[in-house]
Amino acid sequence: MAFNSIKERKLRSILTALGIIIGISAIIALVSIGEGTNAAVSSALSTLGGNTIFITSGGGGGGGFGPPSTSEPLGKKDVTDIRGINGVDLAIGIIVKSQSVEFRDETKQMNFFGIDPKDGDKFFTDLGVVQIEDGRFFKSGESHVVVLGHNIAVKSFSDELKVNDKLTIKGEKTRIVGILKETGSSQYDSSVITSADDLADSTGNLAYTIIFARVNNVDRVDDIANNVQKKMDDSHGKRAFLVFTPKQLSEQIGTVTNTLSLTLGGIAGIALLVAGIGIANTMYMSVMERTREIGIMKAIGATNKNVTEIFLTEAALIGLIGGIVGDIIGVAFSNILGLVLTNYGLTFSTKVTYQLLLLGLGFSVGVGVLFGFLPARKASKMNPIEALRYE
Repeated sequence: MAFNSIKERKLRSILTALGIIIGISAIIALVSIGEGTNAAVSSALSTLGGNTIFITSGGGGGGGFGPPSTSEPLGKKDVTDIRGINGVDLAIGIIVKSQSVEFRDETKQMNFFGIDPKDGDKFFTDLGVVQIEDGRFFKSGESHVVVLGHNIAVKSFSDELKVNDKLTIKGEKTRIVGILKETGSSQYDSSVITSADDLADSTGNLAYTIIFARVNNVDRVDDIANNVQKKMDDSHGKRAFLVFTPKQLSEQIGTVTNTLSLTLGGIAGIALLVAGIGIANTMYMSVMERTREIGIMKAIGATNKNVTEIFLTEAALIGLIGGIVGDIIGVAFSNILGLVLTNYGLTFSTKVTYQLLLLGLGFSVGVGVLFGFLPARKASKMNPIEALRYE
């Protein structure tokens, strides 16, 4: 009976479900950004292992994790200072920038890693982050050469890029000398690795974005990180830099992305609240239109519980239909959003989990039942004699 009632009022049911569809699809698409970021961070950190320390510009006045009170650019002297700390095996500075790349008649925005040529093999092979599939890594003294991530080479342009192909970057012809093996992490598969000096020249920024340091004892990584922080503070006379271990970095980024997901999900939830009010309005109208029908049902033996179940089922069905369609549209939006982010050089994709889809579905049905309860209760309390006389 509930299903037939929805079929008889198709347009009204569709408009009512539309609010649910918009709310659920928005929640799926927006929350998937946070899920994708968490997945990308976890993947990137897992490739580096637990014996890595990260140093970035931006000090936190008193505790190290607060808002930056002062900051300075990271330079080559900082890399040298960190290498001299007891327990540090390796320290490498990296510049991270996004810029456009031309190949034949196509232009794409890509993420660049700028690294000193003499440190390239150490970082990418000694740390086991990536491996060369074709060609080689660039050498000291070489300029205007790049190593491409697997996805950049295979998917970025209409024609697959190969070793010795020429790209145009900031008006300079740049030769491809190597292509990386696929890692499964967009952090590396969708990036271009070049000389730090070349990247600094093309962007006008000589500062390192981050310094990676590898320690010789993973059990002492926290102690060594504290020594690195002290050295940087003493060297610059103030707390101008942040020093993280993989565990600390993962926790900090996880907190930020979880807060972002909750905030975006809450904003989208407002649409569900509006949709719930729409369901209540539709159900009240349905009760009024079917007053005589309710009277007939009760006159031939339908109980208050039977009538309540019929109208609650109708509200739940509207929520269920809206939730299913909202899940489908949300997944589509999420995939489109991931493609747009990738096209603009961002190195993470959105991620939709089955738990998120089931949560969206359950939430939509819950909204339908919640806002359909009072109209259903009103219908169940009707006096059959008065309902039969209703015009």
